[in-house]
Amino acid sequence: MHPRTTALLALFALTAGPAATAKAETAPQHLLPQSIQVASKETMEQLTELSRRKGPVGAAAKKALGVYVKHEAREREFILPPLTLLPYLAEGKVTPDMAWALAMTDRVRAEREQIFEEHTRLTDALSSLAEAATKAHDKEAKEFAEFAATDDLNDMEILEPTLLLINDILRAKLPAAH
Repeated sequence: MHPRTTALLALFALTAGPAATAKAETAPQHLLPQSIQVASKETMEQLTELSRRKGPVGAAAKKALGVYVKHEAREREFILPPLTLLPYLAEGKVTPDMAWALAMTDRVRAEREQIFEEHTRLTDALSSLAEAATKAHDKEAKEFAEFAATDDLNDMEILEPTLLLINDILRAKLPAAH
């Protein structure tokens, strides 16, 4: 097994709890996908560590951290919880207790422009961090900033459209959701 895979599995085991085995019936607690929780925690820790550095890298990381904290709060509030329904939807299972996700996915649709602007601010902050790291010959910070920017792009290209599809599926299959 690849060392990174082993490390991620160990981290998953450490962070997994009752939420890791939650079923659709517990979705109203607004759980988040475990993989996203782990990735978010890693990003937050790395940005926090980089923000403690002196000089331009630390300053750029502080700015990126501020943007990331705001973005993560929005994600936890209404963007990420509906993703917990994906395994059930992929199996063709739609039940009335999934209706809680409609308000959240409706909000994603309604706030698409603000979400895009937030992603743009985050990408800009991460690009500034990568530029500062390049000038400081800080390979670790540069690689992190590039990885985090790619992850942010994934949110725009994959995550947001997935949430809109979740909304469409629920609206089509839940009788009272039309």
